[in-house]
Amino acid sequence: MQKNDCVRALFLSPRLTATALIVALAGCTGEIDATPGMDPGNTTPNTNGNGPADPPTSPGSPSTGSPPAGAPTTSPTGGTPTTPPDPGSEPGTPGPSAPTDPTLPDPMAQACAESNGVLNVGLTKLRRLTRDQLDNTVRDLLGVTGDPGFALGPEGRLRPFHTTAIAPITDLIVQQHQEIAADLAVAAQARMNEIAPCDLAADSGTTCATEFVETFGMRAFRRPLEPSEVADYVELYRIGHEGGGAANGFRLVVEAMLQSPFFLYHSDVGVNGAPSATPVPVTPFELASRLSYFLWNSMPDTELFERAKDGSLVQEAVITAQVERMLADPRAGQTIALFHRQWLGFDDLEARDKDPDAFPEYGPELTRAMLAETARFTDYVVRQGDGLLRTLFTADFTFPDAALLPLYGVTAPPGFTDGARVQLDATQRSGILTQAAFLTRHAHREQTSPVLRGIMVRENLLCQPIPPPPAAVNNAPPPASSATTTRERYAQHVEDPACATCHSLIDPLGLAFEHYDPIGRYRVTDGAGEVDASGEVTGVSADLSGPFQNGIELVQKLAASKDVADCVANQWIRFSLGRMESKSDACSVQRIHEDFRATGNIRRLLTQIALSDTFRHVRSTGGEEN
Repeated sequence: MQKNDCVRALFLSPRLTATALIVALAGCTGEIDATPGMDPGNTTPNTNGNGPADPPTSPGSPSTGSPPAGAPTTSPTGGTPTTPPDPGSEPGTPGPSAPTDPTLPDPMAQACAESNGVLNVGLTKLRRLTRDQLDNTVRDLLGVTGDPGFALGPEGRLRPFHTTAIAPITDLIVQQHQEIAADLAVAAQARMNEIAPCDLAADSGTTCATEFVETFGMRAFRRPLEPSEVADYVELYRIGHEGGGAANGFRLVVEAMLQSPFFLYHSDVGVNGAPSATPVPVTPFELASRLSYFLWNSMPDTELFERAKDGSLVQEAVITAQVERMLADPRAGQTIALFHRQWLGFDDLEARDKDPDAFPEYGPELTRAMLAETARFTDYVVRQGDGLLRTLFTADFTFPDAALLPLYGVTAPPGFTDGARVQLDATQRSGILTQAAFLTRHAHREQTSPVLRGIMVRENLLCQPIPPPPAAVNNAPPPASSATTTRERYAQHVEDPACATCHSLIDPLGLAFEHYDPIGRYRVTDGAGEVDASGEVTGVSADLSGPFQNGIELVQKLAASKDVADCVANQWIRFSLGRMESKSDACSVQRIHEDFRATGNIRRLLTQIALSDTFRHVRSTGGEEN
């Protein structure tokens, strides 16, 4: 039996124990499949004085080593943690919906037409909760705040997004999860009376213990427990109670459940309760979890559980109403901010430094202000404002901290407080791509980087991965110099035939942002000359192709492009499912594309994803069409 199928079969066992599962996994043979487009990370530290090197202009090949993150165990495990790569430095492999030649027919439309109306969805990958999801779930389940997921180390990436697709068992991750569960269970003892639905200490029998196991277990596993599971956990409580009273029995049950695969993994079994090579609907409880981790990055709340319990959640009108309700919750704002940090590659901004002589104002306070600004801005646009992609890219306002005002050349108005709305100069700023967080992260320590910025636009906004460079190419950035402009230093890219093909697609998009220095401050001069941010977009559809004079004009073109709309939709689909879209998802993806092109409304996009066949079905075995 191949490991993917073996692991999934073990996951279906409702009475799985830690020891039994670890022993059983040892009998699984074969390789665990990597998720298409998976990037296991780049552990090579950067040591040059200019910050991270310009990335190779290549996604390279899919990793042939072990994919990052865990396989299901009662004490789940994962591969050896790796340092996430610079966004854009290992771009991945060309995706099925990202043709490099825009004149070719849309492969998703072709695949949908060829399906002749037969329902199909992509192959579901088994996923452990990400570190952020673990932290949020623990908060909502136990009322315990903190970052227990930090102990698990860095995660791999599925293109720009953090992922925990299945990987080999390691003793280290087993131990880490055991320690996390033990610590959380002890911390939860102080809230036993709030967590348990009855007074455990006052009941010397098992009546209250049974009620506790059923209610807490349903929330922890995101589904009702089987009678056999209830009996097992009640017996565990009884043993703990005999050894140290109600608090000890409570602790043992919580600790055991927090190590269960049913807590630590997303359940995607489907209504058949068994692996299936054809699409089957997810259960109402699985749909509740898909919705909650998509929009809140955490477990379902009482309302979602109730709609799952009464079965109404499978109705499209109920799904639509729940998405609207969930988007009104502040937790959705946190998830929206997380999506944009990862999609646009500045989630590790706080770990990046700048030359202190050139940028003395740069430091932790400023980077925190940059991230806070973008979080407020994306939350406003998507949840509170008009919800339009155009506004995300073209808004001439923002919500900065006072620390950012000098960088933007803005004088604080009377009574200004951090996060208040501020009007910006529309000739200098246009939406999220001209905000400091994006511009600062995609620049070097001493100088800007047309390559980092250009790759971000080409790959993450256009979904067009760049082919590999020649093996002998030196991809270090040219040394910073006050005697030349960045454009002059990077001219070698288009002069060298070995580099020109790829860099003609990358550099013009990055040079468009040359009016912004390495910390995102607007400038009109660069070194010894004036900034020239003009260029031309090539290799795209007609609505985006053509010249621009500066970053503002480029962003305006991006905002109106169907290529960008399709790519943004794809990014949200990937974020929602934890996997790449494939041709098996073609009809769902095509419908989502058509709707988003027509409306440009991100709130509606999220609803359309939640209503799609791809989101509401699971296929756990069989081949995959890329």
